[in-house]
Amino acid sequence: MQEEQRTEEDNQSDSDKSAIRFVVLGIPYSIRPTEELSAEDIDVLVAYVKNRIESFRQKGYDESRIPILAAFDIANELRELQKYYELPINRAIDKLKFVLEPK
Repeated sequence: MQEEQRTEEDNQSDSDKSAIRFVVLGIPYSIRPTEELSAEDIDVLVAYVKNRIESFRQKGYDESRIPILAAFDIANELRELQKYYELPINRAIDKLKFVLEPK
């Protein structure tokens, strides 16, 4: 009984880790979930990337250039978010260091 239960759990664990398959610009991909990146996370990221790619596609860009344009667009968004969040955090850390450092 215990062995049957373990086998069911192992099978369930394997199915939870099965690769998420998707197609972008006619090219099939698959990503396997990890401890840090769940299947739900992958679904959200795939939808996000596909949306970015589709926006460039609708603007009439050549399909061979769309992936790099989308990558730069997403990288720029990350850079903007880092500037927005990191600058105030770094200022707060500097103020705390000034207050907490012994004179």
